[in-house]
Amino acid sequence: MIGAWQSYSNIYLVFTGVVMLITFGIPLVIVPLRWARAFRWEIPDPLNLVIFLSRSLGILISVLAVFAFLAAGEPAAKPFYFDLMLSVIAAMLILHVYGALKKTLPITETAEIVLWVLLFLLTLCFYPIGST
Repeated sequence: MIGAWQSYSNIYLVFTGVVMLITFGIPLVIVPLRWARAFRWEIPDPLNLVIFLSRSLGILISVLAVFAFLAAGEPAAKPFYFDLMLSVIAAMLILHVYGALKKTLPITETAEIVLWVLLFLLTLCFYPIGST
């Protein structure tokens, strides 16, 4: 399973970069409260803190997405970037499971656990083993 589709790892990195930017990075930077409401989050006060932290996360995701594009063109960088992606995905999975167990997440975030598991497995399938 690991590396089964490694010959398509460039395409996968570009695709995941675009998806990260469109679904999380740009919306969290530009319209964080609208994004949060769409995912059924309750918006607490003070709003400035929520907006700041959301934008911080959006910037981080956007930077990771841009580096996916860069890693796609650099065979030597791809294993590092895939390791980084797998680490982030695993951490997000743990965070979502923890939130679900504590019952602090909206249902959309709890349902996201399945997405994180599938994304982890899919990323393993595109993992670049050796040189590509």
